[in-house]
Amino acid sequence: MDEKSRILQKINQDCFGGSESQLRLLIKYLPDESFKDINLILNNTNHDLIEKDKINVLWMQHFVNQEEAKNLGSKEYVSKLDYIVFNSNWNFEKFQYQFKIPESKSLVIKNAIEKINFHEKPKDKINLIYHTTPWKGLVHLLKVFKNLNLENVELNVCSSTIIYGKKFDNILGKKYENIFNECKSAKNVNYLGFVENAQIIELLKKMHIYA
Repeated sequence: MDEKSRILQKINQDCFGGSESQLRLLIKYLPDESFKDINLILNNTNHDLIEKDKINVLWMQHFVNQEEAKNLGSKEYVSKLDYIVFNSNWNFEKFQYQFKIPESKSLVIKNAIEKINFHEKPKDKINLIYHTTPWKGLVHLLKVFKNLNLENVELNVCSSTIIYGKKFDNILGKKYENIFNECKSAKNVNYLGFVENAQIIELLKKMHIYA
């Protein structure tokens, strides 16, 4: 098995959240030998994922209050890690404050994004896009948008719990059915559900504002 496949097999292949997309981008652009002897762990502090014969790197993109992050409060667990990588200084600071993790093991890297070439935007209307999970403010955005009641503005909503796989969707999907149904019936709102990253990039070329 090549090194990249070894890393990728550890993530849920049905999951296309931001963290998983970042990992796939990393795999895409780095050569296979870059991962030799590396045990790259994504957003999970389960002791069982540690490998004694490899360099253990935890790439933590979750917030400090997530269940998957709680073992960073254990000195025993942290001692088994060689590095902890964060995707922003803000997130690193929250973890250092919450868990007192050693700064000597901590690294901050930039988010990896695909370059989007500029395209001239439509002039007949203003396009807004919301393309994240429903619990990050969709209910408030929809309320404000409906109250504004603007004729020349459209809101495109790309949001679904299926982004984290069928098991996740079966557990939490019904919780957000009402807000998704409201999107489907609201004036000047286009509810697109789950949209793959490549299609999101194409949509962004036509958007004026990311909400």
